[in-house]
Amino acid sequence: MSATAPTQIIVGPEGNGVVDYAMDLAEAIRRRRPSTVIVRHAVVAGTASVARSHPRAHLHVTDALFGESLEAAGDALAEVVSAAPTSVTLHDVPQESDGERNLVRRGDVYRRIASLAVGVAVSSRHEADLVRRHLCPGLEPRVVPLGTRRPSTPGEASESASEAIRRTAPGRPVETIRILVAGYVYPGKGHDDVVRAAAVVSSRLGRPVTVTALGGAARGHAHEVESLNELATSNGVSFEVTGFLSGDDYRALCRADGVPVVAHRHYSASRSLLDWGEQGRRAVVVDNAYAHEMAALRPGTLDVVAPGLETLADAIEARVQEPATTYLAAGHPLSPTLDDAAGAYLAWWDGLAW
Repeated sequence: MSATAPTQIIVGPEGNGVVDYAMDLAEAIRRRRPSTVIVRHAVVAGTASVARSHPRAHLHVTDALFGESLEAAGDALAEVVSAAPTSVTLHDVPQESDGERNLVRRGDVYRRIASLAVGVAVSSRHEADLVRRHLCPGLEPRVVPLGTRRPSTPGEASESASEAIRRTAPGRPVETIRILVAGYVYPGKGHDDVVRAAAVVSSRLGRPVTVTALGGAARGHAHEVESLNELATSNGVSFEVTGFLSGDDYRALCRADGVPVVAHRHYSASRSLLDWGEQGRRAVVVDNAYAHEMAALRPGTLDVVAPGLETLADAIEARVQEPATTYLAAGHPLSPTLDDAAGAYLAWWDGLAW
């Protein structure tokens, strides 16, 4: 066993999902091995120089963090990974929903990085399958599932969810049905499918429906919010975006009355699934390979439903009628945790040929 873990080089701005998870994981690794070095680098420039000053490094990779174009990201990543013996965790792995052209372009970038790395990890078997299909048929990446911040669901919230609702959306009628979608707004996240399903539910029940995005638009996707507002208006429902939320407000709104829904079309490992469970919620999740895998990993935490507008509307309507079904019992197990993930990474690194 090595006395130290590789230096955890974390590139990108705070608030990005990959960056925040990488930091949480790095801190869990350091709790197990206190000598672990963590280096935060908000921008890509200079990261290779940082890597050269360390004997081994680990990097969390998603192309969007490393360049304005795929080509620039590929060059920047190659420079960093070549600067020192480096293992990588691949996030947002290329897949069919990228479209034919971008699947090839993103695949070229990720394949290049995988070929330069000492070792490759992903966060699900689903992503490992994508790696074999679209990047390297013979590569067997190490699978380390995303870890939760807590081992089980919480008891009562320290702050009532109603207070958070009043702060973030004053004046909404109490009879309004609320559908909650966690995380950044960007194409493929499924907000549009949720808005269309909300319109069906509103028509069936004769009640106003608001779809609330807990978070803001991802960088470069402010236009997506405008499009969703137009879609909602044309379908007779409301769409709102909370914008940036403090950790306390985000957690409180995750616990608020409403139906939590996850309807991603572009699926890699998703921390928003963990966010719901960590706040004691059982989200309605549109079926796909990743959802199946996570439902098996954390039994009872997800309400997986078949794809399709009517099916999603049926599921939302049923949870409106029986809101208790959207909550998990206090103490429901959520493992594997961040500590479990840290242990898995340390065991993997100890076995790599650096």
